[in-house]
Amino acid sequence: MATVLFLNAQGPSWWEKQGGVWRLLPGPASDPVWVVTDLTEETLVEITVPRIFGNDRNLFVQRQLATRFPESPFRTALKFAPSGSLMNRLAPPKQILMAIEPANRLTAAMESVQTPVVGVWSVSVLLAQMGQAKSLPGTLLIVLGQAASTRIVFLKDHIPVLTRLVAGSNSASEQALEVVRTVRHLENTRVIERGSDRLAVLLLGTRQGLAAVLSRDRIDAVEPPSPRWADSEGGWRDALFDRVCKSPAGQLAPLALRSSYLTQQVRKAAGLAMGVSVLAAVVVASGSVVSIVGDRGLRAGLNTTSTQLAVQIEQLDGSLASFGASPELLRKVLALDTDEIESAPELNSHLVALSRAIASVPNARVRSLEWQLIGPQAIPCPRDPGTVAAAAPPAETAAEPARKVELKLSMTFGAELGPRLLLQQSTQLSDQIKAIPGATVLLDSSRALRDGGIGSANVGQADTLRQFAWCLVLPGTLKSETKPVVPQ
Repeated sequence: MATVLFLNAQGPSWWEKQGGVWRLLPGPASDPVWVVTDLTEETLVEITVPRIFGNDRNLFVQRQLATRFPESPFRTALKFAPSGSLMNRLAPPKQILMAIEPANRLTAAMESVQTPVVGVWSVSVLLAQMGQAKSLPGTLLIVLGQAASTRIVFLKDHIPVLTRLVAGSNSASEQALEVVRTVRHLENTRVIERGSDRLAVLLLGTRQGLAAVLSRDRIDAVEPPSPRWADSEGGWRDALFDRVCKSPAGQLAPLALRSSYLTQQVRKAAGLAMGVSVLAAVVVASGSVVSIVGDRGLRAGLNTTSTQLAVQIEQLDGSLASFGASPELLRKVLALDTDEIESAPELNSHLVALSRAIASVPNARVRSLEWQLIGPQAIPCPRDPGTVAAAAPPAETAAEPARKVELKLSMTFGAELGPRLLLQQSTQLSDQIKAIPGATVLLDSSRALRDGGIGSANVGQADTLRQFAWCLVLPGTLKSETKPVVPQ
């Protein structure tokens, strides 16, 4: 039997389809379970994808998923019917990412599930898929009301753009307030034009009279594609559960969580294949079915297929030639992208770590910042006047010299600081910079200030007005391996 675990604001509930009707169960069942979530952690993100194809595009999207949702295994890239020009259909410039982050509540709920898990789907994605019916407009608000929460999903050109989960409302006016608030947010973020045509809204399980209240704000209710969605209070639930039991696109669970169910399916397929093999062996062993005429017919069929494949290969070569670029040139371009562009160190992670180090020091202000790549044999951080050299950089390994980043930093501190506070804050900044993983500080102005002595005539109010310089070397790390650095 089909069994669904529904996780929403009221907690987990188990449902089973008995006699064509979904019924609430008192506890978990023993059958494989489809998991449906309706949580506040459901997140939609739109990204821009360069014009790349095939496996390169998949790898790019997977890196984006790992970067944007690093703490949740429940994530996927949504697939919808492409539109526009031929190139936009082959390689859409936009991609919608979906994740449940943080996944603490979902992970805790899944630990109590003892039966095989078919997969995890979010209500946001299921509503978006239902909202793609041809009878519904491309720009559409979907409002799903429950006892403890209200889910709002907005689709533009049949693509989900925003999803919200708000607390349940006791009246139609309260629900309408949240819907109008969502529309105002879309107008402020320029997703839709302010004062444009009237918006369409699909209401499921909402309060009586909500359509009339929304009509005053230029939002008109539309009829659902299927009458069963609005036949009863739980009609939308039956439609969602029927859809999820067909295992649609948008599955979020990682492979490790579904391994038990997939193993069962492989065993069934193996048993079926074994039965077919035994039947085929019996047929072959009989000797009366296979004949010389049959062999000749099979050979003729293979020759015909081979000829057709040769013609298709020639047509494919002609299509490739029409692009004006040879396959060898394409391979060189991809190799250049991998070896030079993708392997370049990422500026973002270095600036994030440096900004956190500077933010921890009061009165520290950046006057200038230089970030540049240097070769493996280049000498980093030439000596500047008024600075003291720190420890020498570690020697490069002979196996494969890595690309390095030289970062020069010019700082000023408040003019009102005395020599002691100036020394303390410059030393604190040096300690924070040295705490960046992999950083090697070669020029350090705090050492020059400290060696001059607090009571020296060379250290006084004038020191607070001049610039203090630091120069450090950072490792060049691949983009796919970079993570935000937090100095201690």
